[in-house]
Amino acid sequence: MTLKINKKFFILAGETSGDYIGSHIIRGLKKKEGENSSFFGIGGSLMKEEGLRSLYEMNNFNIIGFMNTIYNYKKLNHYKNTIIKNIFEEKPDAIITIDTKGFSLALAKKLKTLFKKSDFKCPLIHFVPPTIWAYGKSRINKWKNLHDGLFCLFKNEEEIFYKYNVKCAYIGNPVIENFLSINNKNNNLKNLYKKYNIQKKDINCLLFPGSRDAEINKIINEFILLIKNNKNNIKNIKWFIPTTKLQYNKIIDIIKISGLTKYVKVIILKKNYDILKCADIAVACSGTITLELVLFKIPTIAVYKTDFLSSFIGRILVDFKNVVLPNFLLERKLVPFLFQERCKFKYINQLLIENIEQIETKRILFQQASNEIIDRMKYKQSRKNFNFSKNSSDEIISIINDFN
Repeated sequence: MTLKINKKFFILAGETSGDYIGSHIIRGLKKKEGENSSFFGIGGSLMKEEGLRSLYEMNNFNIIGFMNTIYNYKKLNHYKNTIIKNIFEEKPDAIITIDTKGFSLALAKKLKTLFKKSDFKCPLIHFVPPTIWAYGKSRINKWKNLHDGLFCLFKNEEEIFYKYNVKCAYIGNPVIENFLSINNKNNNLKNLYKKYNIQKKDINCLLFPGSRDAEINKIINEFILLIKNNKNNIKNIKWFIPTTKLQYNKIIDIIKISGLTKYVKVIILKKNYDILKCADIAVACSGTITLELVLFKIPTIAVYKTDFLSSFIGRILVDFKNVVLPNFLLERKLVPFLFQERCKFKYINQLLIENIEQIETKRILFQQASNEIIDRMKYKQSRKNFNFSKNSSDEIISIINDFN
Protein backbone atom coordinates (compact mmCIF):
# COMPACT_ATOMS: atom_id res chain seq x y z
CA MET A 1 0.00 0.00 0.00
CA THR A 2 1.40 3.40 -1.02
CA LEU A 3 1.11 6.26 1.45
CA LYS A 4 -1.06 9.12 0.29
CA ILE A 5 0.34 12.65 0.49
CA ASN A 6 -2.79 13.77 2.35
CA LYS A 7 -3.66 11.05 4.80
CA LYS A 8 -7.17 9.94 5.63
CA PHE A 9 -8.14 8.64 9.07
CA PHE A 10 -11.16 6.80 10.41
CA ILE A 11 -11.70 7.76 14.04
CA LEU A 12 -14.49 6.68 16.37
CA ALA A 13 -15.57 7.90 19.81
CA GLY A 14 -18.90 7.03 21.37
CA GLU A 15 -19.10 9.30 24.42
CA THR A 16 -18.18 12.74 25.71
CA SER A 17 -14.82 11.79 27.23
CA GLY A 18 -13.85 9.98 24.02
CA ASP A 19 -14.86 13.02 21.96
CA TYR A 20 -12.49 15.12 24.07
CA ILE A 21 -9.61 12.65 23.57
CA GLY A 22 -10.41 12.35 19.86
CA SER A 23 -10.28 16.11 19.36
CA HIS A 24 -6.73 16.14 20.77
CA ILE A 25 -5.70 13.25 18.50
CA ILE A 26 -7.11 14.99 15.39
CA ARG A 27 -5.41 18.25 16.37
CA GLY A 28 -2.08 16.46 16.70
CA LEU A 29 -2.46 14.66 13.37
CA LYS A 30 -3.34 17.90 11.55
CA LYS A 31 -0.29 19.59 13.01
CA LYS A 32 1.96 16.70 12.04
CA GLU A 33 0.49 15.78 8.65
CA GLY A 34 -1.00 19.08 7.52
CA GLU A 35 -4.45 20.64 7.49
CA ASN A 36 -5.38 18.71 4.34
CA SER A 37 -5.52 15.44 6.25
CA SER A 38 -9.12 14.21 6.35
CA PHE A 39 -11.11 12.52 9.11
CA PHE A 40 -14.34 10.54 9.04
CA GLY A 41 -16.03 8.27 11.55
CA ILE A 42 -18.08 8.89 14.68
CA GLY A 43 -17.63 11.79 17.06
CA GLY A 44 -19.22 14.67 18.91
CA SER A 45 -19.01 18.44 18.74
CA LEU A 46 -15.33 18.67 19.72
CA MET A 47 -14.15 16.26 17.01
CA LYS A 48 -16.43 17.91 14.46
CA GLU A 49 -14.89 21.29 15.31
CA GLU A 50 -11.51 19.76 14.42
CA GLY A 51 -12.82 18.62 11.02
CA LEU A 52 -14.35 15.17 11.57
CA ARG A 53 -17.10 14.12 9.16
CA SER A 54 -19.34 12.07 11.44
CA LEU A 55 -21.33 9.26 9.83
CA TYR A 56 -23.80 9.09 12.73
CA GLU A 57 -24.59 11.12 15.83
CA MET A 58 -22.26 10.10 18.64
CA ASN A 59 -25.18 9.83 21.07
CA ASN A 60 -26.39 6.74 19.17
CA PHE A 61 -23.35 4.87 20.50
CA ASN A 62 -23.59 6.21 24.05
CA ILE A 63 -25.17 3.05 25.44
CA ILE A 64 -24.42 1.60 28.86
CA GLY A 65 -25.78 -1.27 30.92
CA PHE A 66 -26.34 -4.89 29.97
CA MET A 67 -30.06 -4.46 29.25
CA ASN A 68 -29.55 -1.39 27.06
CA THR A 69 -26.85 -3.20 25.10
CA ILE A 70 -29.18 -6.16 24.50
CA TYR A 71 -32.08 -3.89 23.48
CA ASN A 72 -29.84 -2.00 21.06
CA TYR A 73 -27.94 -4.98 19.64
CA LYS A 74 -29.68 -4.93 16.24
CA LYS A 75 -29.15 -1.19 15.82
CA LEU A 76 -25.47 -1.38 16.85
CA ASN A 77 -24.87 -4.30 14.51
CA HIS A 78 -26.37 -2.26 11.65
CA TYR A 79 -24.06 0.66 12.51
CA LYS A 80 -21.07 -1.68 12.57
CA ASN A 81 -21.84 -3.09 9.11
CA THR A 82 -22.45 0.37 7.64
CA ILE A 83 -19.23 1.71 9.16
CA ILE A 84 -17.26 -1.23 7.74
CA LYS A 85 -18.76 -0.59 4.31
CA ASN A 86 -17.67 3.07 4.57
CA ILE A 87 -14.17 2.07 5.66
CA PHE A 88 -13.70 -0.20 2.64
CA GLU A 89 -15.02 2.52 0.33
CA GLU A 90 -12.88 5.31 1.84
CA LYS A 91 -9.74 3.20 2.46
CA PRO A 92 -8.24 5.23 5.33
CA ASP A 93 -4.56 5.07 6.28
CA ALA A 94 -5.48 4.06 9.83
CA ILE A 95 -8.52 3.08 11.89
CA ILE A 96 -8.54 4.69 15.34
CA THR A 97 -11.08 3.80 18.02
CA ILE A 98 -11.42 5.47 21.41
CA ASP A 99 -13.02 3.79 24.42
CA THR A 100 -16.59 2.57 23.47
CA LYS A 101 -15.09 -0.79 24.33
CA GLY A 102 -17.78 -3.29 23.33
CA PHE A 103 -18.43 -1.69 19.96
CA SER A 104 -14.75 -0.96 19.27
CA LEU A 105 -13.83 -4.57 20.06
CA ALA A 106 -16.54 -5.99 17.77
CA LEU A 107 -15.53 -3.59 14.98
CA ALA A 108 -11.83 -4.49 15.24
CA LYS A 109 -12.52 -8.23 15.25
CA LYS A 110 -14.71 -8.02 12.16
CA LEU A 111 -12.23 -5.81 10.33
CA LYS A 112 -9.34 -8.15 11.21
CA THR A 113 -11.27 -11.05 9.65
CA LEU A 114 -12.18 -9.07 6.53
CA PHE A 115 -8.62 -7.79 6.03
CA LYS A 116 -7.45 -11.40 5.59
CA LYS A 117 -9.73 -11.74 2.57
CA SER A 118 -9.15 -8.31 1.04
CA ASP A 119 -6.47 -6.37 -0.82
CA PHE A 120 -7.15 -3.42 1.49
CA LYS A 121 -5.56 -3.42 4.93
CA CYS A 122 -4.61 -0.70 7.40
CA PRO A 123 -3.53 -0.57 11.03
CA LEU A 124 -6.05 -0.84 13.87
CA ILE A 125 -5.25 1.52 16.74
CA HIS A 126 -7.16 1.83 20.00
CA PHE A 127 -7.03 4.41 22.80
CA VAL A 128 -8.44 3.75 26.29
CA PRO A 129 -8.46 -0.05 26.63
CA PRO A 130 -10.88 -1.91 28.95
CA THR A 131 -10.69 -0.96 32.61
CA ILE A 132 -9.50 -4.38 33.71
CA TRP A 133 -8.46 -2.91 37.05
CA ALA A 134 -12.15 -2.37 37.85
CA TYR A 135 -14.12 -4.79 35.68
CA GLY A 136 -12.21 -8.05 35.66
CA LYS A 137 -8.84 -9.06 34.28
CA SER A 138 -10.33 -11.93 32.25
CA ARG A 139 -11.38 -9.44 29.57
CA ILE A 140 -7.76 -8.74 28.68
CA ASN A 141 -7.52 -11.92 26.58
CA LYS A 142 -10.05 -10.53 24.09
CA TRP A 143 -7.71 -7.62 23.38
CA LYS A 144 -4.49 -9.61 22.91
CA ASN A 145 -2.90 -9.41 19.45
CA LEU A 146 -5.89 -7.59 17.99
CA HIS A 147 -4.60 -4.04 17.48
CA ASP A 148 -1.44 -2.68 15.90
CA GLY A 149 -1.30 -0.06 18.63
CA LEU A 150 -2.91 0.07 22.08
CA PHE A 151 -2.63 3.21 24.24
CA CYS A 152 -3.79 3.97 27.77
CA LEU A 153 -4.27 7.23 29.66
CA PHE A 154 -2.91 6.20 33.05
CA LYS A 155 0.56 5.06 34.07
CA ASN A 156 -0.94 2.41 36.40
CA GLU A 157 -2.67 0.79 33.41
CA GLU A 158 0.55 0.41 31.41
CA GLU A 159 2.06 -1.57 34.28
CA ILE A 160 -1.04 -3.79 34.70
CA PHE A 161 -1.19 -4.65 30.99
CA TYR A 162 2.55 -5.39 30.99
CA LYS A 163 1.98 -8.01 33.72
CA TYR A 164 -0.46 -9.76 31.38
CA ASN A 165 1.95 -9.63 28.46
CA VAL A 166 -0.06 -7.05 26.52
CA LYS A 167 1.82 -4.10 25.05
CA CYS A 168 -0.10 -0.97 26.00
CA ALA A 169 1.75 2.34 26.05
CA TYR A 170 1.11 5.34 28.28
CA ILE A 171 1.79 8.53 26.28
CA GLY A 172 0.21 11.16 28.49
CA ASN A 173 -3.26 12.31 29.43
CA PRO A 174 -5.13 15.31 27.94
CA VAL A 175 -7.23 15.75 31.12
CA ILE A 176 -4.09 16.22 33.24
CA GLU A 177 -2.60 18.57 30.64
CA ASN A 178 -5.78 20.63 30.50
CA PHE A 179 -5.80 20.92 34.29
CA LEU A 180 -2.15 22.02 34.40
CA SER A 181 -2.80 24.61 31.70
CA ILE A 182 -5.83 26.08 33.49
CA ASN A 183 -4.31 25.81 36.95
CA ASN A 184 -1.29 27.83 35.83
CA LYS A 185 -3.49 30.71 34.70
CA ASN A 186 -3.91 33.44 37.30
CA ASN A 187 -7.68 33.79 37.24
CA ASN A 188 -8.98 36.61 39.40
CA LEU A 189 -11.29 34.83 41.84
CA LYS A 190 -13.17 38.08 42.44
CA ASN A 191 -14.05 38.24 38.72
CA LEU A 192 -15.11 34.58 38.72
CA TYR A 193 -17.37 35.17 41.73
CA LYS A 194 -18.93 38.10 39.90
CA LYS A 195 -19.41 35.98 36.75
CA TYR A 196 -21.32 33.29 38.68
CA ASN A 197 -23.00 35.66 41.17
CA ILE A 198 -21.18 34.05 44.10
CA GLN A 199 -20.69 35.64 47.51
CA LYS A 200 -17.67 34.89 49.71
CA LYS A 201 -19.87 33.22 52.32
CA ASP A 202 -21.48 30.87 49.75
CA ILE A 203 -20.82 27.13 49.70
CA ASN A 204 -20.66 26.29 46.01
CA CYS A 205 -21.80 22.75 45.23
CA LEU A 206 -21.47 21.21 41.75
CA LEU A 207 -23.80 18.37 40.74
CA PHE A 208 -22.83 16.19 37.77
CA PRO A 209 -25.65 13.76 36.79
CA GLY A 210 -23.63 12.15 33.95
CA SER A 211 -23.35 12.74 30.22
CA ARG A 212 -25.52 9.86 28.98
CA ASP A 213 -29.33 9.80 28.93
CA ALA A 214 -29.40 6.57 30.95
CA GLU A 215 -27.21 8.07 33.69
CA ILE A 216 -29.12 11.35 33.85
CA ASN A 217 -32.51 9.61 33.97
CA LYS A 218 -31.40 7.55 36.98
CA ILE A 219 -29.51 10.22 38.94
CA ILE A 220 -31.11 13.62 38.29
CA ASN A 221 -34.18 12.94 40.45
CA GLU A 222 -31.95 12.25 43.45
CA PHE A 223 -30.23 15.59 42.85
CA ILE A 224 -33.61 17.35 42.67
CA LEU A 225 -34.62 15.81 46.01
CA LEU A 226 -31.24 16.81 47.44
CA ILE A 227 -31.75 20.45 46.42
CA LYS A 228 -35.36 20.54 47.63
CA ASN A 229 -34.40 19.00 50.97
CA ASN A 230 -31.66 21.59 51.50
CA LYS A 231 -33.38 24.77 50.35
CA ASN A 232 -33.47 25.86 53.98
CA ASN A 233 -31.24 23.30 55.72
CA ILE A 234 -27.69 24.16 54.57
CA LYS A 235 -27.09 27.86 54.94
CA ASN A 236 -25.63 29.74 51.97
CA ILE A 237 -25.36 26.70 49.67
CA LYS A 238 -25.33 27.56 45.96
CA TRP A 239 -26.11 24.79 43.46
CA PHE A 240 -24.67 24.41 39.96
CA ILE A 241 -25.29 21.64 37.42
CA PRO A 242 -22.49 21.69 34.80
CA THR A 243 -23.40 19.57 31.78
CA THR A 244 -22.61 19.02 28.11
CA LYS A 245 -23.97 21.10 25.25
CA LEU A 246 -25.90 18.02 24.10
CA GLN A 247 -27.66 17.55 27.46
CA TYR A 248 -28.09 21.23 28.40
CA ASN A 249 -31.70 21.68 27.21
CA LYS A 250 -32.77 18.39 28.75
CA ILE A 251 -31.40 19.40 32.16
CA ILE A 252 -32.91 22.90 31.89
CA ASP A 253 -36.35 21.38 31.18
CA ILE A 254 -36.09 18.98 34.14
CA ILE A 255 -35.13 21.81 36.50
CA LYS A 256 -38.01 23.99 35.23
CA ILE A 257 -40.56 21.18 35.73
CA SER A 258 -39.17 20.65 39.24
CA GLY A 259 -39.70 24.32 40.10
CA LEU A 260 -36.05 24.80 41.04
CA THR A 261 -34.96 27.36 38.44
CA LYS A 262 -34.16 30.02 41.03
CA TYR A 263 -32.26 27.57 43.27
CA VAL A 264 -29.89 25.96 40.75
CA LYS A 265 -27.88 27.27 37.79
CA VAL A 266 -27.41 24.92 34.82
CA ILE A 267 -24.28 25.66 32.78
CA ILE A 268 -22.38 24.12 29.87
CA LEU A 269 -19.12 22.90 31.40
CA LYS A 270 -16.98 23.44 28.31
CA LYS A 271 -17.88 27.16 28.21
CA ASN A 272 -17.68 27.56 31.99
CA TYR A 273 -14.78 25.29 32.97
CA ASP A 274 -13.50 27.97 35.35
CA ILE A 275 -16.40 27.12 37.70
CA LEU A 276 -14.11 24.36 38.98
CA LYS A 277 -11.90 27.06 40.48
CA CYS A 278 -14.85 28.37 42.52
CA ALA A 279 -16.28 25.07 43.77
CA ASP A 280 -16.23 24.00 47.41
CA ILE A 281 -17.73 20.53 47.03
CA ALA A 282 -19.14 18.23 44.31
CA VAL A 283 -21.38 15.22 43.78
CA ALA A 284 -20.63 13.45 40.51
CA CYS A 285 -21.69 10.47 38.45
CA SER A 286 -18.67 8.17 38.49
CA GLY A 287 -16.43 8.74 35.47
CA THR A 288 -13.61 10.93 34.19
CA ILE A 289 -15.17 13.98 35.85
CA THR A 290 -14.23 12.59 39.29
CA LEU A 291 -10.57 12.79 38.27
CA GLU A 292 -10.99 16.39 37.10
CA LEU A 293 -12.66 17.36 40.38
CA VAL A 294 -9.91 15.80 42.48
CA LEU A 295 -7.26 17.55 40.37
CA PHE A 296 -8.98 20.84 41.17
CA LYS A 297 -8.85 19.85 44.87
CA ILE A 298 -12.64 19.76 45.22
CA PRO A 299 -13.96 17.36 47.91
CA THR A 300 -16.09 14.96 45.87
CA ILE A 301 -18.75 12.28 46.38
CA ALA A 302 -19.14 9.76 43.52
CA VAL A 303 -22.53 8.23 42.73
CA TYR A 304 -23.91 5.74 40.21
CA LYS A 305 -27.23 4.07 39.47
CA THR A 306 -28.20 1.70 36.67
CA ASP A 307 -30.84 -0.90 35.81
CA PHE A 308 -31.38 -3.90 38.11
CA LEU A 309 -29.70 -6.52 35.87
CA SER A 310 -26.64 -4.33 35.25
CA SER A 311 -26.28 -3.64 38.97
CA PHE A 312 -26.65 -7.35 39.79
CA ILE A 313 -23.97 -8.37 37.28
CA GLY A 314 -21.85 -5.39 38.31
CA ARG A 315 -21.74 -6.56 41.94
CA ILE A 316 -20.28 -9.85 40.70
CA LEU A 317 -17.75 -8.43 38.22
CA VAL A 318 -16.77 -5.00 39.50
CA ASP A 319 -13.95 -4.29 41.92
CA PHE A 320 -15.58 -1.45 43.85
CA LYS A 321 -12.26 -0.46 45.43
CA ASN A 322 -11.04 0.62 42.00
CA VAL A 323 -14.18 1.66 40.14
CA VAL A 324 -13.81 5.36 41.06
CA LEU A 325 -10.92 6.61 38.95
CA PRO A 326 -9.05 8.77 41.53
CA ASN A 327 -9.21 5.91 44.05
CA PHE A 328 -7.60 3.58 41.50
CA LEU A 329 -4.86 6.08 40.66
CA LEU A 330 -4.11 6.74 44.35
CA GLU A 331 -4.48 3.08 45.37
CA ARG A 332 -6.64 4.10 48.33
CA LYS A 333 -10.16 5.31 49.06
CA LEU A 334 -10.33 9.07 48.83
CA VAL A 335 -13.68 9.61 47.08
CA PRO A 336 -16.68 7.86 48.72
CA PHE A 337 -18.89 5.94 46.29
CA LEU A 338 -22.68 5.53 46.57
CA PHE A 339 -23.89 2.78 44.24
CA GLN A 340 -27.42 1.76 43.26
CA GLU A 341 -29.69 1.58 46.36
CA ARG A 342 -27.29 3.90 48.22
CA CYS A 343 -27.44 6.42 45.40
CA LYS A 344 -30.32 8.13 47.19
CA PHE A 345 -30.63 11.76 48.17
CA LYS A 346 -30.68 10.95 51.91
CA TYR A 347 -27.29 9.17 51.73
CA ILE A 348 -25.85 11.84 49.43
CA ASN A 349 -27.13 14.50 51.84
CA GLN A 350 -25.53 12.76 54.81
CA LEU A 351 -22.10 12.71 53.13
CA LEU A 352 -22.57 16.24 51.83
CA ILE A 353 -23.18 17.61 55.33
CA GLU A 354 -20.22 15.63 56.72
CA ASN A 355 -17.95 17.07 54.03
CA ILE A 356 -19.17 20.62 54.61
CA GLU A 357 -18.61 20.29 58.36
CA GLN A 358 -15.03 19.10 57.70
CA ILE A 359 -14.43 21.28 54.65
CA GLU A 360 -10.98 22.61 55.61
CA THR A 361 -9.66 19.14 56.43
CA LYS A 362 -11.13 17.76 53.20
CA ARG A 363 -9.56 20.52 51.13
CA ILE A 364 -6.12 19.65 52.49
CA LEU A 365 -6.66 15.93 51.74
CA PHE A 366 -7.80 16.63 48.19
CA GLN A 367 -4.95 19.08 47.58
CA GLN A 368 -2.47 16.38 48.62
CA ALA A 369 -4.27 13.87 46.38
CA SER A 370 -4.16 16.24 43.40
CA ASN A 371 -0.40 16.68 43.74
CA GLU A 372 0.08 12.93 44.19
CA ILE A 373 -1.88 12.05 41.03
CA ILE A 374 0.17 14.48 38.94
CA ASP A 375 3.32 12.93 40.40
CA ARG A 376 2.14 9.34 39.78
CA MET A 377 1.25 10.24 36.18
CA LYS A 378 4.86 11.43 35.72
CA TYR A 379 3.93 15.04 34.96
CA LYS A 380 5.75 16.52 37.92
CA GLN A 381 9.20 15.22 36.95
CA SER A 382 8.95 15.12 33.16
CA ARG A 383 6.14 17.43 32.03
CA LYS A 384 8.08 18.45 28.91
CA ASN A 385 8.10 14.84 27.72
CA PHE A 386 4.29 14.63 27.78
CA ASN A 387 2.15 16.24 25.13
CA PHE A 388 -0.77 13.95 24.35
CA SER A 389 -1.68 15.51 20.98
CA LYS A 390 1.90 15.32 19.73
CA ASN A 391 2.67 11.91 21.22
CA SER A 392 -0.53 10.30 19.91
CA SER A 393 0.05 11.63 16.37
CA ASP A 394 3.71 10.53 16.43
CA GLU A 395 2.70 7.02 17.49
CA ILE A 396 -0.08 6.77 14.88
CA ILE A 397 2.18 7.86 12.01
CA SER A 398 4.94 5.55 13.19
CA ILE A 399 2.49 2.62 13.18
CA ILE A 400 1.30 3.53 9.67
CA ASN A 401 4.90 3.68 8.39
CA ASP A 402 5.78 0.35 10.00
CA PHE A 403 2.58 -1.25 8.68
CA ASN A 404 3.56 -0.37 5.13
